[in-house]
Amino acid sequence: MLRYLIVLVLCAGAGAALETPLTLTSGQGNRILVVDPAFGSITMYELSASKSDRISGLRKPQANFLADLDLYLKSYPDEQEGLPIQALRLGNGTKPAYGEMFALLSDKRTTREAKAGKKALRWRVKDAEDAFWKGDLTYDGVVRAVVSSSGQYLMVGIPALHTLLLYKVDGEAIELAGVRNYGPELFITGLNTAPSPQQLMQDTLRRIPKEREAEARSLFGLDEDSQPAKDDAAGPALPASEPPTPKSDLWIAASSQDTFLVVDTENYHAMLYQPQGFNLVAVRDLTIDLGVPGLLKGSLKSSPEGDDLIKQFLTQRKDYVVKYALPTERDEILALVAQHKVNGKPSPFEAISLDKPGLAMINFVAKHVFLTLESKGGSMLNLAGARDYTLDIAVTLLDQEIQDRERAKRLLATVAGLATAKKQKSALLTLRQALSLDPRLAKEAENKLKAAFKKDAEQQAEYQTILDEAAKKADELDKQVEERKKALEEQRKAPK
Repeated sequence: MLRYLIVLVLCAGAGAALETPLTLTSGQGNRILVVDPAFGSITMYELSASKSDRISGLRKPQANFLADLDLYLKSYPDEQEGLPIQALRLGNGTKPAYGEMFALLSDKRTTREAKAGKKALRWRVKDAEDAFWKGDLTYDGVVRAVVSSSGQYLMVGIPALHTLLLYKVDGEAIELAGVRNYGPELFITGLNTAPSPQQLMQDTLRRIPKEREAEARSLFGLDEDSQPAKDDAAGPALPASEPPTPKSDLWIAASSQDTFLVVDTENYHAMLYQPQGFNLVAVRDLTIDLGVPGLLKGSLKSSPEGDDLIKQFLTQRKDYVVKYALPTERDEILALVAQHKVNGKPSPFEAISLDKPGLAMINFVAKHVFLTLESKGGSMLNLAGARDYTLDIAVTLLDQEIQDRERAKRLLATVAGLATAKKQKSALLTLRQALSLDPRLAKEAENKLKAAFKKDAEQQAEYQTILDEAAKKADELDKQVEERKKALEEQRKAPK
């Protein structure tokens, strides 16, 4: 069942999944909040059973997030070293305050930073923030919004400005309660989150062969160059220029206990915020989490594990695997996904949040990795499980190939019957369908249907075109098989 679920998820990803809804249920009876990305208005409506007035706009003046953005972006309450500081950069009503965020970043250089002549992370982030806020900052029309589980708070995210706006929904009033610049959060590797990189690495090292340990340590940022530099006091006097705080995109959702889960999908960071005091509760760097399943044969607290999945498939489809000479080795099976032509334009990211249990499943579609995050009653942000589902897709493709080739055989038998019954047009259409499912049947079709269309020159020409197209496709498929086997052989010969 899992592999069919994966296919459904991927098919659903053809839309723009990051475009979070801007027509929101408020959690307060029958009220609806509408956030308008063009005009900035945040409007509350009430749905009723009245036959004369089904949709009522509420009477009190409500909020406008564009007006709030403009006010904070064009206000300069501070200046540092000759650089005017926007109110939007500093934020308002947040914990920790903007200036306090840098204390969460290391002020000591790692060996890698020292070798590169770079400042410690704390000072580099300050430089990156300076560079970002010096730039030409404008709202680009992209906005994310969600209402908290109780309906008492609305969060509006503006990725282009690294800004989160928090609104209090009180009766008919919608009032700005906090403004947060989340730029510094994008550099925090962990805050109130488990397992830590060290814990996750220990668990991973117990399960992988020794030849992959160096790869694992590099992924976890725990190799020698990631350790503190010896006898090196890093400080802002070191010369360096940093690029601006990186481009961002957001998915936001209501989580447990009225908290908000914010995932920066460009920078692989997840943040958890409490509306009271607009408090940053937890941060998790997802970069490591995305790489771990690949080290662990696809699974972290997820079943079936990759080897078990292959074993089950090969057992269930044993006769067909032999009949059609399908691949049986893990790496060759995985190669099927890379060779498969993807239709449409899948979204790079999909996610679902369940606020009551405090669970969210986030799907980085381009990486074929699911992560399950748990908000632990709104106090932590933990990794509950992870799965690299590339192998799930590959097994699904194999299973589909079996079904297609079996169906093609049945359709080819139907073609002969239609031709005998002098229903040549239907026979040709059915033949095309059969050979689209299994082009390798072209030679068999040619032998079985030699005289079926000879009486009509046009039909004979179409018949020959169908056969030629199928033969060409069959050659391409055979070439793909050879490429997979060659890659597998080279992999075996490669030094460990």
